[in-house]
Amino acid sequence: MAVTRADVARRAGVSPAVVSYVLNPGSRPVSAAARARIEAAIAELGYRPNAVAQALRRSATMSIGLMVSDLANPAIAAGARAIEDIAYDRGYVLFIGTVGHDTAREERYLQSYVDRQVDGLILVGAHATEMLEKLAKQGLRIIVLGAIEHGLGISSIMAEGRAATEDAVRHLIEVHGHTRIGCITGPSNQLGAVEERVNGWRSALADAGLANDDSLLYRAPAFSRTTGHDGAAHLLDTAKPTAMFVASDVQAVGTIGAIRRRGLQVPEDIALISYDGSELSTHAYPRFTTIDPDIGALAELAMKRLIALLDKSQTEETHDVLPAQLAIRRSCGCVE
Repeated sequence: MAVTRADVARRAGVSPAVVSYVLNPGSRPVSAAARARIEAAIAELGYRPNAVAQALRRSATMSIGLMVSDLANPAIAAGARAIEDIAYDRGYVLFIGTVGHDTAREERYLQSYVDRQVDGLILVGAHATEMLEKLAKQGLRIIVLGAIEHGLGISSIMAEGRAATEDAVRHLIEVHGHTRIGCITGPSNQLGAVEERVNGWRSALADAGLANDDSLLYRAPAFSRTTGHDGAAHLLDTAKPTAMFVASDVQAVGTIGAIRRRGLQVPEDIALISYDGSELSTHAYPRFTTIDPDIGALAELAMKRLIALLDKSQTEETHDVLPAQLAIRRSCGCVE
């Protein structure tokens, strides 16, 4: 039989109410002697509070829903882990769902989180904006890691994309002399990070007076090694670039595979810069020159913003853009 609060109270020689005061710090003062007896009784009896009952009493479940596109992507997995670590330290349980780019799946997960009465949501990218707006109006606290329309009652945090990509492409032009630079991206979303990176690529080429037409652009249906390989193969066979900007580290792995299958080398024949700053970028050969958005900083700010919404110290939506830095390594042609 489970040990109850009344059992603890009897062992400690106090009322159940005093046990409650110890279990809920700040509710009422408890003498040091009574507190010591209660803590000893809890340890001796192995008492564990009923988390569900506590949640019902305080109208909070201490749970957060986290929705991501694909945990096989190392950058997304690293972000999820960073969010989980911070949530754990603050006493929250995380429910993680993967949705790809499937709006219907995203909506089902959202409904599931609502049914489980999570306190808040963090989404890495978002497509079901109509449902999210409805949930926000109902009082659910939501943070999107990525871009989302302003005025929906939903806060967003994203790493800088356009200017960082411009810097990366400019590096290929000004430092290494490339004039035909391809671009491999993921699924298009006019409000999202993909378009920011594409626009940065176009802008840098235009500023240098270079071609930036769609023959040099490959829009992949997903961020994966396979789509990186297919994109590189297509560009190498048609547009003949001497350098490539790849919108994710995971795609860059496939890109290098396609380059090598044609008897070419990185960076000697084809220079490469990617985006993500994931662990992949440091363990690939050659190591990727990559745009590092500081995933840890994004995760930390996401949890900070969400907790501020939950404790009502923040009531208005916010939209943060964090800087991203170019980490120069070997794949662009620089010497490490």
